[in-house]
Amino acid sequence: MDTFGSMLRERRKVLRLGLREFALRAEVDAGNLSKIERGKLNPPQTRDALDRICFALEYDPASQEAELLRDRAAAENGRLSEEILADEEIMSRMPVLLRTVHNKQLSAEQLDRLIEMIKGS
Repeated sequence: MDTFGSMLRERRKVLRLGLREFALRAEVDAGNLSKIERGKLNPPQTRDALDRICFALEYDPASQEAELLRDRAAAENGRLSEEILADEEIMSRMPVLLRTVHNKQLSAEQLDRLIEMIKGS
């Protein structure tokens, strides 16, 4: 699974941006950015900071790439993304899903199949 930091680094390299140039564009401290890319520091949590990073990565804030990056940041911070939290239908079903996954002690393979089923619906 790609980490937030590895996703950031890969895209930055595709754009041929140095760490300092990217940090300036994203208005993020270059030292912290380096730590994030290496997995030594958690991703930012605020929507503003994540949107600045998406802008610097040349992602449209509404794109799937930006959404995936925000979701990954939320997951690595032990949270659900704002989009999920704002969706009343998903949130009303979340306790049942989490309880089922926890009680069944699903294997990694079973979790992967469940994720694929959810994506396909």
